[in-house]
Amino acid sequence: MTDTQLGALIIAGAFVGAVFAYNQWQEYRYKKQANKAFANNRRNQDDVLINTPKNLVRKGDPQRLEPVLDTPALPQDEREAEPLQPPVLSEPEYDVPKYTPAPVRYDEDMPDDVPDLPPSYRSTYVAPAQSVEAPVAYTPEVAAPVSDFAAAPASVSVRSFDDAEEDVLVTSLIDPALDFIAEVHAGQAIAAADVPPFPATKRVQMIGLNQLDQWETVNSTSRNRYLELRVGMQLADRQGALTQESLNAFCMGVQQFADEHEAVVTFPQRSAKLAAARELDDFCASVDVLIGLNIPAGARPIPMEKVRLHAENAGMVRANDGTFQYRSDSGKTLFVLANQDQTPLMATSKGLTLLFDVPRVAGGIAVFDYLTEFAQSLSQALALELVDDNGKPLNAKSLANIRRQLAELYASMDDRGIAPGSVAALRLFA
Repeated sequence: MTDTQLGALIIAGAFVGAVFAYNQWQEYRYKKQANKAFANNRRNQDDVLINTPKNLVRKGDPQRLEPVLDTPALPQDEREAEPLQPPVLSEPEYDVPKYTPAPVRYDEDMPDDVPDLPPSYRSTYVAPAQSVEAPVAYTPEVAAPVSDFAAAPASVSVRSFDDAEEDVLVTSLIDPALDFIAEVHAGQAIAAADVPPFPATKRVQMIGLNQLDQWETVNSTSRNRYLELRVGMQLADRQGALTQESLNAFCMGVQQFADEHEAVVTFPQRSAKLAAARELDDFCASVDVLIGLNIPAGARPIPMEKVRLHAENAGMVRANDGTFQYRSDSGKTLFVLANQDQTPLMATSKGLTLLFDVPRVAGGIAVFDYLTEFAQSLSQALALELVDDNGKPLNAKSLANIRRQLAELYASMDDRGIAPGSVAALRLFA
């Protein structure tokens, strides 16, 4: 090998080494910049896997929620129990029972519109999977159906004041503040039997304008025909807010129905209604509270015969599920006495709990006052302590603190226009 060839090899090797070294330096520099950028990003943004909020919908929570007791526990008041006195309401429109001993009434004797507390009695956010009908027992009087609108007598065009009141009552079953409402305008009258069930994950209510120019609920048993239909799907309940997927499926079902009958359908703006559904659900979650007052057994199990006598003397009745329930004159459940471990009531109990579903009870403050009087009276009769879910003793001061927080919750509901125990509240907290 000549000196020229050897020199060329040395120069080529030096060039290759320089290129390799340059590439390594460039890789190191880019890696350092990427790590620096990633570090800055981590400092400025939350981790989507760790910090994502979990309570995006009001699903069933395994723990009961109740107002936080921020007052220190004091020794239990040992004064003798006084006779229970009926609560006095400042607002007569509340549905409040007569607080006098009543004979035992069973569920089959109660009206069909009796709303029940959540079946598990453990969770504030418990709801059935199917749609929930509004608890309004109302059937408008409808004249015999006619074959065509032209065949209706001329006198039906004259509306009485009672007819107008009926229209208001029926149309109130659908509320723009609570429902997504689709309006169907038909060229030819549509029979009730031709109206199908629409796909929905929430409560659906449908009303129609019949041949007598009256609004009525539309169901499979009706023989009337309608030129206008309003189909409302509820925006939120205890399962959470209406989702975009559910809303799209509902709208597609209504649109397909309208196309089949050559009708025109109008929908509200979907994005606005979805935002309203989320905001409504957030509000409902902020006031959705189930209060539990507990009487745990001491060294010996609690004799249920003594509890039964005390409960019936206070006006409570035994329900088919084995619990004792305090009900209004119209049959609505106001509070429940059950086993603390949620097992059926038997001859003895290891602990009792009194449950009060806050937003579903009209006249809630007065009912809560009666509930606390009954709870204290029962605990004294059994010579046991009244405690909260954490085993913390409940005395007059702590109960007064809960009462104050209840007043704030109810004031918030009233400001929102959702009266406790009203049809709107029973719909939203179902």
